Formats: sequence, C-alpha cells, structure tokens
Amino acid sequence: MYVDIAFSLNRALQTPLLVVINSILRNASDRQNYSASEGNSTLPLRFNIAVPVGDRPFFTDLLHSTFAADHGPEAAIFRVREFTPPDYLKHYLDSRFKEKKPERRISRYMQYARLFLKDLFPDVQRVIYFDGDTLVLGDVRSLFAQGEQLTPQRYLAAVPQFFPAIFYFSNPFKMWGDLRKFKSSFNSGVLLTDLSFWTEQTYDLLHHYLDLDAKNDYRLYHLGDETVFNLMFKDTYIPLDKRWNCCGYGQPHWIARLLRRDPNKVNVIHWSGGHHKPWQSDRVIYSDLWRSYRPASAT
Repeated sequence: MYVDIAFSLNRALQTPLLVVINSILRNASDRQNYSASEGNSTLPLRFNIAVPVGDRPFFTDLLHSTFAADHGPEAAIFRVREFTPPDYLKHYLDSRFKEKKPERRISRYMQYARLFLKDLFPDVQRVIYFDGDTLVLGDVRSLFAQGEQLTPQRYLAAVPQFFPAIFYFSNPFKMWGDLRKFKSSFNSGVLLTDLSFWTEQTYDLLHHYLDLDAKNDYRLYHLGDETVFNLMFKDTYIPLDKRWNCCGYGQPHWIARLLRRDPNKVNVIHWSGGHHKPWQSDRVIYSDLWRSYRPASAT
C-alpha cells in the first residue's frame, strides 16, 4: 500500500512541482492510522505524475536527481506517465480554445489529464491530487486517511469554493437544472478520490457536459475543467475542511491580502486566480514561504 499523490502538468511548472513535492516530504509524518483493520502503518509516499508526450525522461531524471540529493533515495517513489488526450477531448479543447501555439495546446490538455488518472495509473485506488501552484504545509497522510469516507456513490472530496456556482457559467439560465442541484461549488486544486469507483458512468457524465458546451458554441462554461468537475460531482462530493485548500492567492494583490491567513493555521496554500504566482514575483503573497521550500538543486 502507498499514500498516492498525483499531479498533471508540463515543463513550465517543473520548478513549482519540485517545491510542492518538497513541501509534502518535509511536512508528512512518518506514520498514520490508515484504517481500523490495519492499525498504525508506515506507508511510503508515491508520486504519480502525468506529463506531455515525450517528457517522461526529462521529468524522471529531474525528480530522482532532485530528491535523491535532498532527501535520500528512499524518501519517496516517483512514477511518470505520458498523457495523450482521447480524440473526443482533444477535439473539444482544440475547438473551444483554438490555441495557435503548441505549448498552449499542450497546457490545455494537461489541465484535463487528471480526469484520466485511472487510465494512466491503473493500480492506483485512493489518491490525492494537487495543482502545481500549491504548497502543502499539513501532513498529507492525515488527508489521505480521510479517504475512508469515500464510497461508490460519493467518491470525490474537495474544499467548498467561496463563490457560488452561478459564476461558473456565462449563461446560467441554460444550466438552471444543474444549478439547482448544487449545495456549494468546490475548488478543484486539491482533490481526494478513489479511482476504483470511477466507472463508465463517470465518463458518460464527462462526455455529456463537454457535448453540452459544444452545442452552445463553447460559450457555456467559465474556468474550464473546474466547471466540468463541479458539474460531474455537484451533488455527491464530500466537503473537506477549508484548511486543505486556502485558495485565491493568485488573485490581484488587494484580494490576496484580504484572504491572508496565518500559515500555521493552513494545510495548503493555493495561488489560484491566474494573475500572480510565487515563482514570478517576490511581491506575491507568501512568496517567501514558497521559496523556503525550493530544493537547493532547483536554484
């Protein structure tokens, strides 16, 4: 058994990936109460990383060289898999965004790769997914242990979003039937799920919502895959404590300052918002904390 953790990203986020992994390794306890039947178990951390086609050797070398030097060769297990979007997803993303630059198209594909972790890592069951613009200050093992509450009916857990679901849609009236089923929206930058419960029905939902957007000239959704995640799990997701995804710190500086919290009371800092990232500027909130987790070999 492993404590499985997943990411999906491209080379533009190679340094943020090293930072968030380093934060996980430094703040994870050695032991956790995995289940009542197993008692206290020492479970190794296993990082499952989806990358673009052709980038597996690059990321494999990067991860092993970085963390063998900083934490020792037995600190964690790293597995890298290359993601090729299925034809229907590629057609949807190419038609919706019409990205001209290849690197931008690949970035779009990798945003959706986390929906296909079951195909990329078929031996993984319970898993925690993190966006690359996060910093994990809590014990990831304690979050993993909360997966005991996942069921075939409710198999995804996330932190509720601070704005209502209506803001996910450019035309809320067309989505009124779905909107009525929302108790709250959630931020998809931190997810806890059990991939063994992802079935054909899960992917039927994905097809349905992609097709619905296509029928509306790709003008129905804001925020891309986060909107799709919310639609798929709107009435079944399990809320996590907000400490596990304190988000919005990538918003304009004045908004980020309003959201400021004591880092000692935060388990995950998330620079969501799309405006500012801690590796881009020292002015970004908590950027000094982010830099403190940058591995020496990544300077």
